[in-house]
Amino acid sequence: MTVARTLAASAAALGLSVSGLSALTVAPSIAQAQETQAATPVRESTPYTLATDQPLTVEQQAMRFDTADLSIKVIPQDKAIDAVAVLGFTAKAPLERLVVDLDTLLPISSVQIDGVELAADRWSNPEGRLTVELPQTLAAGGSVVLRVAYAGQPRVAPRAPWDGGFVWSTAPSGEPWIATAVQGEGCDIFWPCIDSPHGEPGRVDLHITVPSDLSAPSNGRFLGKVDHGDGWTTWNWSAKSPNTYAIALNVGPYEEVSGQYQSRFGNTIPLHYWHLKSDAPEKVQALFAEFPQMLDFFEANVGPFPFGDEKMGVVETRTWAWSTRPSTPTATATRSTAGAMTGCCSTNSPTNGSATS
Repeated sequence: MTVARTLAASAAALGLSVSGLSALTVAPSIAQAQETQAATPVRESTPYTLATDQPLTVEQQAMRFDTADLSIKVIPQDKAIDAVAVLGFTAKAPLERLVVDLDTLLPISSVQIDGVELAADRWSNPEGRLTVELPQTLAAGGSVVLRVAYAGQPRVAPRAPWDGGFVWSTAPSGEPWIATAVQGEGCDIFWPCIDSPHGEPGRVDLHITVPSDLSAPSNGRFLGKVDHGDGWTTWNWSAKSPNTYAIALNVGPYEEVSGQYQSRFGNTIPLHYWHLKSDAPEKVQALFAEFPQMLDFFEANVGPFPFGDEKMGVVETRTWAWSTRPSTPTATATRSTAGAMTGCCSTNSPTNGSATS
């Protein structure tokens, strides 16, 4: 891959996500991705869910989204997730109900307000807009915690990243290889959120539980992992002020390469690249060597990297690359807060890359 081509593609993609938190890079094999996606039947979300960035409701305009704590178990054999989202809000004006977005493909089993279970007639999610009646009016300045438990098979991406959802595939070494690609459809494909750039939370904490032989890099700072001793391990991350659409799950048989970039502005930025264990070492090192050059290009032409206290993180994923030629290396940069990453990028493979922060 040439640096010029990588930087050009990265600049184009990075320009699309000015307010995200971390960077996660993804590099899939295009030929394999085409084969996988063609064989995967499409399960449809509602038109409301697929039409991201709908006008905010009156309630959403009156809500400040403070925090999101997301516990998501990824179950490869079922192509399913089992999740609990705990969302913190502050009222900017009196509120009688909360409104968030969540795909109807993910049935809700429990809704709580401030730890108290609500009866089923106190909430509804007919089209992917979850409306929750509060027990009493919340005064301006008051805070509330909404807990939503849900599970199911999320939308499968027909042609990621342009037609997005989950990408369920198999790594060359035989293990599950999974990623989300929801920039076009929005965060509500797999977690309850306000699917709008005007509804970004102040912080997102991620607890991603996966089979213990797999890794789950994502957005923000890595807070450690917990092996539960039952074949499952939880990876913990925390990202500040992320783009909602950029929160990402990446699961696979990864190995990590790390380093540092000495910024022209005096700070040191951690660099991380999670690649498949089957990748050729020389290709991994060749791609990783371009990370400092990418950052230097952006800092020279745009300004200080905004997530230097977290990371530039890149993860190899199996999605569609920007080029339609499998032999052509590509890289793209977008801002997202996926699992273990902060700062920059996602890659499709050591020969094809995309970045999210």
